This record gives sequence, structure tokens and C-alpha cells, in this order.
Amino acid sequence: MLSSVLLQFPCKTSTRISQLSRSFFQFFKQVNICSHSASIWLPKTAMSSSEAKNQELSSPKKRAQVQPNAFVSLQITNSQVREKLKNNQKLMIENDKSISKLQVKPETFHFTLMVMKLELKSETLRTRLESTSADSHGFLESHFDLSKKALEESSKEVSKILSKLNFQFNLDKVSNFGKEVVFVTMGNEAEVIAFKEAAERVRNIFQDHGLPSTDSRSASPHVTLFKPSRGNYHIKLQPEVYQHLSAEATNCGTETFHSLQLCSMTHPKQENGYYHVIHEELLSHASV
Repeated sequence: MLSSVLLQFPCKTSTRISQLSRSFFQFFKQVNICSHSASIWLPKTAMSSSEAKNQELSSPKKRAQVQPNAFVSLQITNSQVREKLKNNQKLMIENDKSISKLQVKPETFHFTLMVMKLELKSETLRTRLESTSADSHGFLESHFDLSKKALEESSKEVSKILSKLNFQFNLDKVSNFGKEVVFVTMGNEAEVIAFKEAAERVRNIFQDHGLPSTDSRSASPHVTLFKPSRGNYHIKLQPEVYQHLSAEATNCGTETFHSLQLCSMTHPKQENGYYHVIHEELLSHASV
């Protein structure tokens, strides 16, 4: 179309060229091409690398593509609760031995409030992660400092919410996500609402510090018992694996939470089997 218009307006002088340019601009403006594709002619506003990263993660499509390497959690520390959760796993495996490969280790039981991506210092640390309590655990100092500040603020907000429930959740309901995850959660609606409110507060605080969640889905309280891992995705978890359990068996007791943790998905686990804790903040009722 552009070439045909040019043939109708031969450019014999510089003045004619200038007039022709203005004519084209008016033409494009009238058909709303200029405003719709302004980025073609106008220079883009410069943004810092951190702003560009945040803009990328703010898109739900991009968040789904970013692999998280850290998460905020409430750890299950009550040994009796952990033992009952473990017993539920045993009863389910007795009903369907094929799911034994999907069993989550009891030492890692926890609630996840959000997941995120913390940038590492270098590519070499992506394959072999080493950490000491004196450094930033292999993460960029900027991300490490921001995550600490965000967790400190989050612990105060979570304390306010959980204090209404004496910092306790009663784990008495078994459920599933499709055919891929079986978990234990709370049957008490007030506890579920409190968890979701706490998770939302945590996400907003980390977002404000430039560390958005990599998962756009709303948080759902669950302590995972079985889930697929690499090489085991063909094994499906049917509701039948737990529907035979009695109410007494599924009631795993009451967990009292003492701290909010920022944990790593990629660092080697601790000697006790739990995730590597990047940073931890005590909840307000807990004393040092």
C-alpha cells in the first residue's frame, strides 16, 4: 500500500518530500495505525534490569514459565502430628502399593504460602550450591537482603492473623488436587480463610519488595503426602487411595506454628531432612 501511494505522489523537490511525509503521518493517524504501533517510531522508555524482571514476572504467562527456587513456609514441627501424617501415608500405601514411589518424606512436611525466584550470584552455583550462615546463601545480595526484609514484615502480618486462632491449625481432612497430589488440610473453614489471608499478605509484601510470586494461582492450604516426581508422572493418585480411611485416622492433630521460614528448593537439605532455611522469623508469640 505504501508503494502505491508513493507512485501517486512523485517526489521532485525536497519541499514535496516534506509534504509527502506529513501526508503519510496524517493518513496513518486517521486509520489509528500510528497510535496502535507507536512503539515502532517512538523510543522505548529505558528501565533498569530489576524493573524489567519485575515486569516480566507480573505477567501470568511469564510467571508460569519461571521456575521457582525458594518458598515461604510454615513448618510442621509437632512430632505427634508428623507421626499421624506418616501413618496416613502408610495406610494409603497398604491400599495401593504403586503410590509408594510418590511418598513425600515426613521430615519435609510444611504449608507453603508462596513460591518465588531468587537470582543466584553465578551460573556455576546453579548446579552445585554451597552455603554458609555468614553469606547470602549463594543468592545475589540484593535479592537476599530484600527477601529478609520481606520475611520480617510478613512475620508480623502473619502473627496478627494466626493470633486469632492461637497460632494453631487442626489437620483433619484428606483431599487431592486432580490425580497428582494427595494432601492433608483443615476442615475448619475459619482456619482455611485465615491461611489464605496470611498467604495473600505475604505475597503482597514480597511483591512490594520486588520479589513477586511465580505462581498466579491463589494459595490453598495443604500438607503434601504424595506427589509425582521426575520419572513417576505416569502414576495417578485416585481418591480411592484415601477414601477408605476413618475420621479418626485422618484427624492428625493440632499444629502450633512458631516461625515463618524462607526455604530453598535447590540447596541440599539439612541433616534432619528438612529444607535448607535461608532465613527465619519468629512469630510474635514465640520467644527466642
